[in-house]
Amino acid sequence: MNDRLAQHILHNWPLAIIAAGLPLYLLVVLLKGVFYTNQGRIYRAETPGRYWSWVLGFTILSILCISVLIVTYYLTPQR
Repeated sequence: MNDRLAQHILHNWPLAIIAAGLPLYLLVVLLKGVFYTNQGRIYRAETPGRYWSWVLGFTILSILCISVLIVTYYLTPQR
């Protein structure tokens, strides 16, 4: 990892943690078939529409977080 990328990740550590954690959470959700929310569990077998809606929402959120991290890396001025 180059020094500039490491500095960018350290400077944007909250977004970097979210960008790394969301795909891991989605992997757990897809493997277990249960989406954990603060309002209770959503089981793929019981309510597939709600389950896949949450998975889609978190997938889009994950893609957006990773994209913002990458784009801001390329938009920051080089020193």
